[in-house]
Amino acid sequence: MTKDLENLINLIFMSSASSVLLSGNFISQPEKIALHVAQSFLCKDIKKNNLFCNDCHSCNLFSANSHPDIKVIERSKDRTQIQIKQIRDASDFIYSTPLIADKKIVLILRADELNFFAQDTLLKSLEEPPENLKFILTTSLPYRLKPTVLSRLTHYKLNPETHSLNSDLNNAGFIDINKNDYPEECWNKEEKVMRLFEDLVSLKGKEIINFLIKDKDKDNLLIKLNWLSKIIEESVLIHFTETLSDTPFAQISKEIKNTLETDSLIYLYDEILPVINSLQSNENLNYDFQTAAISY
Repeated sequence: MTKDLENLINLIFMSSASSVLLSGNFISQPEKIALHVAQSFLCKDIKKNNLFCNDCHSCNLFSANSHPDIKVIERSKDRTQIQIKQIRDASDFIYSTPLIADKKIVLILRADELNFFAQDTLLKSLEEPPENLKFILTTSLPYRLKPTVLSRLTHYKLNPETHSLNSDLNNAGFIDINKNDYPEECWNKEEKVMRLFEDLVSLKGKEIINFLIKDKDKDNLLIKLNWLSKIIEESVLIHFTETLSDTPFAQISKEIKNTLETDSLIYLYDEILPVINSLQSNENLNYDFQTAAISY
C-alpha cells in the first residue's frame, strides 16, 4: 500500500461524512480499496493510521465474508443493472443496530450500475442516514450517478499513480489519469457545450432527443438529459441569486447564463423534464419503445 493511499484511508476514517464515493479506474482498484476502508471501520483493534488489525474477531468474520454488520450490494450476474429491489431489500439492514462493530457498512460496488429507480430509492437513505451507518460506493464512471445522488456523497478520486494497494503497480502510460470524470455536457471544451445549448433552445420535444443522441450512445440519453437539466437549474439559480455553487458544472452554467436568455433556458427545461420522466417510467422498455411513447 502506498503512503498516499494510507493517508487517504485515514482521512476517510476520520471524516464525519456518512456517505463516501471512491472513484477510479481499474489500476486504482476502487473496489478493493473500499473493502479495506470497510474493514477498518469494522475492526475492533484498529492500528496506527486507522488500518485494520486483521486479527480480531471482527476482522476474522470480515475475511470469512460472514460479518453481520456489512451489506454488499452489486449487480447480479444475470442482470445488466443493480435493481431497485436490491436497495429495498437492504432497508432492514440499514435501519437496524450493529451486532458486533460500532458501525454498519453498506458497500455498493460499481454504483454506476444502479438503475435510476434504484438511485432514487438509495437517495432517501443518503439524505437521512442512521448515525451508526456508513455508505461506501465505488465507481469508475461517477457521471453515471444522478446529480442528486452525487451531491449527497463525499467524493474521493483515486489517483492510479499514488493511491494503489500495490506500490509496484504502475500506469505505464496506458490510462489518461487527467481525464475529466464528468461527461462532456459538464464542461465547455472548445465551446462545444455552449454551441449545444444555443442549438437546443431552438428545438422541442423529440427534436431534442434526435439532436442529442447518436446510434452508438443511445443508452446514455437519460444520463445526458439529467446533467443538462442540472446545468439549466444552476444557470437559472445564478441568474436570480448571483451565487456560484461548488459543482462540476458551475462554470459552464455561469457562461450559459451570461449568453442565453433565462426564458429560453426555462423553456428548454420544460421540454427536457417530460422526456426524462417518460424514459424513467419506461426503463424496462427498449429505446425505440421508450421514445415512441413520449407525448408532447
